[in-house]
Amino acid sequence: MIQSKEHLLVIDADSRSSGWLVEHFAAQGFEVTAAATPESCAEMPANQRPDVIIGDLMPEGVAWLTDFLEPFEPRPPVVVLTNPISTDHILETLRAGAADVVSKVALDITALDEALARQLERVRLFKQSKRYRQDLERTVSEFKYNLDELRADQRAGRQVQMKMLPEKGLRFGKISIDHCIKPSLYLSGDFFDYYHIDQHRVGFYFADVSGHGASSAFVTVLLKNLSNRLQRNIRRQSSDDILHPERLLARVNSELLETDLGKHLTMFAGIIDTEKRMLTYSVGAHYPMPVFCDGKDCSFLEGRGAPVGLMAQAHYKTFERPLPPGFSIIIVSDGLFEVLDAPSLDAKEALMLERVRSSGHTIGELESVFQLDALSEIPDDIAIVSITETLV
Repeated sequence: MIQSKEHLLVIDADSRSSGWLVEHFAAQGFEVTAAATPESCAEMPANQRPDVIIGDLMPEGVAWLTDFLEPFEPRPPVVVLTNPISTDHILETLRAGAADVVSKVALDITALDEALARQLERVRLFKQSKRYRQDLERTVSEFKYNLDELRADQRAGRQVQMKMLPEKGLRFGKISIDHCIKPSLYLSGDFFDYYHIDQHRVGFYFADVSGHGASSAFVTVLLKNLSNRLQRNIRRQSSDDILHPERLLARVNSELLETDLGKHLTMFAGIIDTEKRMLTYSVGAHYPMPVFCDGKDCSFLEGRGAPVGLMAQAHYKTFERPLPPGFSIIIVSDGLFEVLDAPSLDAKEALMLERVRSSGHTIGELESVFQLDALSEIPDDIAIVSITETLV
């Protein structure tokens, strides 16, 4: 027996037959409405529209119902009870729009229930499909809204992050420092800063935070905040950590561990002293190492150290490199290696050196030799910092 709460409309001019059908379907749990003519449908409120129509109808009545029900969604199928059961009559009834035909002569209740069950299944499937489609459309709409919100947040975050970076093309006496950054997403995990310490010293650092996106960008905010505090401390003479690259890395290491963000970074920090003609630097697993050009050739700086933010007991060493007149230092993030066409890391290092040697070491020339502007997709953040000394 069919158990349902669907709404059926019984159309039959014979009140006795109509009453029997109403009683039969109501006993199965249906909501049933009776009408004498097809035209009665026009008077039914929208909230009482039937799911299936069962009626003793001639082809003309079926055709009228078909036209009337055309705008409905889903359109209620019509099961016709007919006295003449000839093939021609059945075909005419089906052509008029009937979904099924059941003989009213010696009515087979099982056949009627089965015909009704088939049509109800079609209606249920249509309604289910409509609900799925509506749910999908609502989900897509919500996703688009959330995506727009995320993009707006990411754009705002990128603006903040870009404002945290130092100005492009800064000069500190004869020292010029410039940069470019190309994030793989709106936000970048690559970060750097450079700052004037006194008349003959310039400090800088370059960091590459693990991962991508907002969480990595948040670490760059912490890094900038720490850098600003340490610069204020030197002016207040309360701490000189900023003058010692190895101590700067140690401070970043301890403060990053205290945040418990699960993030670490690679870092290179240095001090350029134009009076002593010396580069003092420390390395926190930064790769590739910066390229140092002495006016004759270019090579990678030496040194190594543990990643920053992974181990509380990490120790960072100090390295030195004399500064010949007209030197250049090129620092890049490892994202650059993702776009260098070479089969191995050694080959990528060699290619990087070759291209740095062939350039004039300005940011514009470096972007050109590495063909950064031609990249349609960037798999990882790419940042480049160029530090050069002019001889005049």
